[in-house]
Amino acid sequence: MQKASSRKSAVLPLGIKNRIQTELPALVALTAIGEPWFSGQHQSDLLAVGLVVGVMAPEDSLQTQCAAELQRLCEQVITIENKVEIALNLAECLPWLQMQPNHRVQRALQLVISQRCRQAA
Repeated sequence: MQKASSRKSAVLPLGIKNRIQTELPALVALTAIGEPWFSGQHQSDLLAVGLVVGVMAPEDSLQTQCAAELQRLCEQVITIENKVEIALNLAECLPWLQMQPNHRVQRALQLVISQRCRQAA
């Protein structure tokens, strides 16, 4: 007789195949705010979440509002005073983003990149 496994295998939502790659950059960036090692890359990691969620989320949704605020905060100089507000908006955006299918996230990333390239030109 086979023993039933008491340990359940973790089932990841469709939008995340690797939590380290999807969550870690934004969480490290959040931790870095106010530290001497905070860099432009950290700021970009936070901004990316706001931009992608802003493109993907339904219009007038809480996620769209939080993404817009996150984007606003990350397009200026980030200070320690912004940390709590950034964290609150990130806390609404990241879990929602992780639940989205990979193909939707990929399309949103491509759209954001093309929009940013057009603005830079």
